[in-house]
Amino acid sequence: MERKLIAAFILCILFTALPFVVKWEEKRLSSTTSVLPSNSSVIASNGVIYAGSAVSHEGSDLLCVVPAEAYVPEPGTEVILNVTVKFKHAQPCPYSDWEIVTENPENVEVINETETELLDPYTAFKQYTVRVLGNGTLDVVFKYGSGCPYGTEERVTIGFYIGQPPEDINLTVTNPEEVLNVTTLNITGVVEEVNLSDRYFVVEGQTIVVRGKWTGPDGAEYNWKDMLLLLHVGERVEVLASYEDNELKADVIIINGQRFVRG
Repeated sequence: MERKLIAAFILCILFTALPFVVKWEEKRLSSTTSVLPSNSSVIASNGVIYAGSAVSHEGSDLLCVVPAEAYVPEPGTEVILNVTVKFKHAQPCPYSDWEIVTENPENVEVINETETELLDPYTAFKQYTVRVLGNGTLDVVFKYGSGCPYGTEERVTIGFYIGQPPEDINLTVTNPEEVLNVTTLNITGVVEEVNLSDRYFVVEGQTIVVRGKWTGPDGAEYNWKDMLLLLHVGERVEVLASYEDNELKADVIIINGQRFVRG
């Protein structure tokens, strides 16, 4: 899918939601885009006012939808919804049939949706075009994969209104990175040490711990010890790791082109 920055949200992202990029179709770009002076989380574009972001974080993953509310000048106006899911664990995972859907439309209709795109192992993105028929709502839902032990669903309700927002509107734009507090590293280099006792290995001077169950390229399951035994000092590997509980934990390990995923 062609990637375009949304002019309407550039300033908003700079102030509140870096490094997340909100996408927009090229035909949506307009010189009429502006940030309302009273509130940097309220953006006006092509006559539509986009306000805040809606967030759900009941399980391990986080669903974030921009906007939380949309105000349109008249029925029949189209609104863009940008949906981001931030995963706690790297994708793909063993519960890979997760999905992003909409439910319970009230006075709105979804007229277009993009394919869900995995921007990186921790981030999924999808965009909806919605036609507003009157004051109404729409649920956006992230459904965890079948059997996933980390959650069932994340759900937010987006509001749509005919007319102008109240002057005292007070909505915020959330940075999913800050909510999950996830810092990830992509490390490529030679294995310098493998320590079975303390369950870690070292690449490029970085101590990376190995925890939990893993899934290999053939679908086979491995425990932490199996994974460490696959690593050999002097061999080159690629590791995607994240900081959890003050430890750098491996999420993905690529050995000789074979991908192993934690979870």
